[in-house]
Amino acid sequence: MTFIILDLEWNGVYLKRLRRYFNEIFEIGAVKMNESLEFVDTFHAVVKPVMSRKLTSAVQNLTGIEENELKKGIPFSQAISRLRKWIADPSAVIMTWSTTDLVVMLDNCKYFLNQDKIPFMKKYADLQAYFHLKMGSASSQQTGLGRACEILGIDSEGMDKHRALDDSILTGQVFSRIYEKDSFKRFVFNADEDFYNRLTYKTTIISDIDNEHVDISDLKFKCSICENPLKKTSEWNFKSRAFYADFICEACNMAYTARVQVKLKYDGAETSKSLAFKTEQTSENTDNPENRDFQNKEGSSYEEKEITEN
Repeated sequence: MTFIILDLEWNGVYLKRLRRYFNEIFEIGAVKMNESLEFVDTFHAVVKPVMSRKLTSAVQNLTGIEENELKKGIPFSQAISRLRKWIADPSAVIMTWSTTDLVVMLDNCKYFLNQDKIPFMKKYADLQAYFHLKMGSASSQQTGLGRACEILGIDSEGMDKHRALDDSILTGQVFSRIYEKDSFKRFVFNADEDFYNRLTYKTTIISDIDNEHVDISDLKFKCSICENPLKKTSEWNFKSRAFYADFICEACNMAYTARVQVKLKYDGAETSKSLAFKTEQTSENTDNPENRDFQNKEGSSYEEKEITEN
């Protein structure tokens, strides 16, 4: 089996014709590994931008790529043709650190090649998701590549971080440290129609409390002290991408704020909820930016101490 670890660098440009931002790829880096997890070969291509002649200052500072290097770049179509020939093995497993690079690659293929699929990919695996499994961490944490290298003790000294080739090499080193054949199998997907539907599905945050995807049972909470049902003392308010409401335990006379977020994903609704104590603070504590504050209906300031609701 052949493993291909792919990394991209891109520049965000607003396209009036599309009426949206477009992430134009300007660099592709990849490493090829065999079944023994040995590095077999590398691939690197600088793509000459056509949407915008200059990179944003943020991208320029992050990557450090020079303008004359971009001017010598090749067209996207040529870069993909070379990459496809370099991969050679049509059954190779293509891997990226999270699906973000994959979404960007697909968007570029649609725009420049008029193809609704990535032409060199038959199988895919998300290495960031696999890393979270192996480390026992929640996928919502979105661990960056640099942090993953730190956790695994991988020395990135001298590597050009945020350059496609060096990042793909580092990702390959992470993969070689965490790879285990049986567990990895579950993370390899065929790039079929369902795969692309999942990849391009836009997760929606539900903002209407009366939406059919909001389960009424998820809007009920128990006191973390006595486990009696809490009484809601305010209406649900949508802010910061979640619903918030005040609750009180009449037995313990404890005040809480509840948070409920409902995401509509490809496979259906996913709800996360938490409960936080509301304890009055002094003005000194209120001014501390490290405290997570909010205002209640009377304008009093409270400190939020989160209690995860199962």
